[in-house]
Amino acid sequence: MASDSMRARVRRIAVYLWKKLVLDLRRRGRRRSESGAFLLASVSSTSSQVTSYVCYDDLDPDAYHGGAIAFHAVGHAALWEHCETKGLRVLADVHTHPGSYVRQSPIDQRNPMIPLQGHLALILPNFAHTPWWTLDTAGIYEYLGNFAWRSYSPADGKRPVRLTLW
Repeated sequence: MASDSMRARVRRIAVYLWKKLVLDLRRRGRRRSESGAFLLASVSSTSSQVTSYVCYDDLDPDAYHGGAIAFHAVGHAALWEHCETKGLRVLADVHTHPGSYVRQSPIDQRNPMIPLQGHLALILPNFAHTPWWTLDTAGIYEYLGNFAWRSYSPADGKRPVRLTLW
């Protein structure tokens, strides 16, 4: 389980890596399917700097087959193997929604990708056809446990994810 200090820690993502991810999600969704990825960092680092990502369909080839994401047990097993092999840990996940709606659906709320307190989930609008230089259009949610979530508004200035220059 995530500690209180991990829950409070701001995850940082270099803008060049975020741009690469957003463009990758656009390409994978092809304007007709949701897509997603896990945001990763080194196990050996105490930093919450995202250093890489892995897309859902690289872990579970059937993840996008219905237009919406259905991430299966095979994908979770592949994620943990990927992390163990490369010395990585999961900091957050991100997925896309059709249209401008970035609120969590009931399915999102009942199915956290990583059901640990403090895990962050981001939602991008328009199948990731959104500005890559800002997080203002993204929905950001923190898992509190027992299927409860905290929502972070761009206006409150307390969002636990930030874009950085490097």
